[in-house]
Amino acid sequence: MLGIVEKQKRGRRYAPRNRYVAGAKLSEHKFLRVLHGFAESTPIKVLEPTTHVSGKTIRTTYGTLRAHLPVATQRERTRFSHAGVYLFEDESVAPEGRRIIASIERTRRFSRYIKRQAPRVSADDEHLFLLEKAVRIFCALDLRGMEVDDRLLAQIAEAFTALRPSEPLQKLAEFIPGAKPHAHPELRLYEDYRRYLLKNPLGKGI
Repeated sequence: MLGIVEKQKRGRRYAPRNRYVAGAKLSEHKFLRVLHGFAESTPIKVLEPTTHVSGKTIRTTYGTLRAHLPVATQRERTRFSHAGVYLFEDESVAPEGRRIIASIERTRRFSRYIKRQAPRVSADDEHLFLLEKAVRIFCALDLRGMEVDDRLLAQIAEAFTALRPSEPLQKLAEFIPGAKPHAHPELRLYEDYRRYLLKNPLGKGI
């Protein structure tokens, strides 16, 4: 009996501590490195050797982060440059949000992103990629002081179609009167998601 208790204590002592994921198999440090890779759109094959995390685990974690991102933007609507306010309405995609998503889907930029991140993707997963890209668009813009209306959201949708695949997302601001570029959109996505997960950890399984 004593041996069993000692074994349980040892197991608890060496369990990875991760405030961002309940019941995590990944340590907090490694999870944050994967989260940073997600925010930077780092391909799995590039991230794997630098994190010492298997490609399978990175792929699963990326998928979980992508699936939960719409939930995070709706729950904390002031994060991610208010993307939840612009994109969602009563837990579903708002009409203008659908317009932005449709604009993203038609671009070569999105096609290249999908090929790099997930060459074989289902329709449901593609929708999550579209929502993720929409959140990234808002993270790349500084819209403070601007009135958010249908006209502005239409301008954002049109601006994305005008953006060349090689151009940074911040360049969207040049097509939107009154908008300013955000200097570090990937860092904004990373920090906002990290702060959100600190208060709302992901469920078990990572």
